[in-house]
Amino acid sequence: MTSYWRMAFRWGNQGTEVWKQCRDQGIAAIGYYLSDGEPIVGDCSKIKEEEFDTVWRSKALPAPASQSSLKHVAYHMDKGDTIYVKEGTQIVGRGTVQSKYKYRPGLVKQKGIRWEHYVEVDWDKNFKPFTLNLEANQNTVLKLDTERLEKIHAMESKSDMLYDYVDDVLKVNEGEQYITEAIFRKRNRKLIEQKKTDSDYRCEVCGMNYEEVYGEIGKNYIIAHHIEPIGNRDGSSPTTIDDIALVCSNCHNMIHKINPPMTVDELSNQINK
Repeated sequence: MTSYWRMAFRWGNQGTEVWKQCRDQGIAAIGYYLSDGEPIVGDCSKIKEEEFDTVWRSKALPAPASQSSLKHVAYHMDKGDTIYVKEGTQIVGRGTVQSKYKYRPGLVKQKGIRWEHYVEVDWDKNFKPFTLNLEANQNTVLKLDTERLEKIHAMESKSDMLYDYVDDVLKVNEGEQYITEAIFRKRNRKLIEQKKTDSDYRCEVCGMNYEEVYGEIGKNYIIAHHIEPIGNRDGSSPTTIDDIALVCSNCHNMIHKINPPMTVDELSNQINK
């Protein structure tokens, strides 16, 4: 019987997000460690599920949320299951489990993180993220009950409808740039994601960083702006990473305050007079 899971890929409550690395490697990974860096539990394939809690308690204090999360990956996830990826209050990914539990020390290495418990996953490259808080945020891995799964499916349907609507918009009034830019962002999601990943998420006009101003809620938030007015482009010309500027919402609105829009340099020069 297929099971559905919600899984976070963050090291600690406020730590590093490891989702992109796991997505690129085609895995869902997890790990818990002692203060000296040693895993609390090693290769779970060599431990019976009924022995797991005893092994954990022999090395560390009981931690129900952490213990259940690792047990889910080690003993309960199965080929054909679906994993939804949690990042803050957003669901940012979905994938189908391709294997039972595996163990490989050092499989995930990033900023001191080295997770080794994992399952192989076929991540959906066309998944459309949406905001949905399912609570139970202390659980890294949560088995989804019927109520939570219905909420996810409802949001997936709304998200699909929105993107389908945007795709169907072929022509809009000159003053209505928002739908046009939504189309641009949808069609260039991978390029925009690469631009953001390679950046410090700071506005290229005023230097604002949302995380510095708003804290955790502003982490990794910035707006992708197409440097050349979209209506002026040859529709057949491909967008490159150099065609994209990252700006805050205030500067983005000011850029489009006049027609034709201001350039990034023009607005930057204006506020730095």
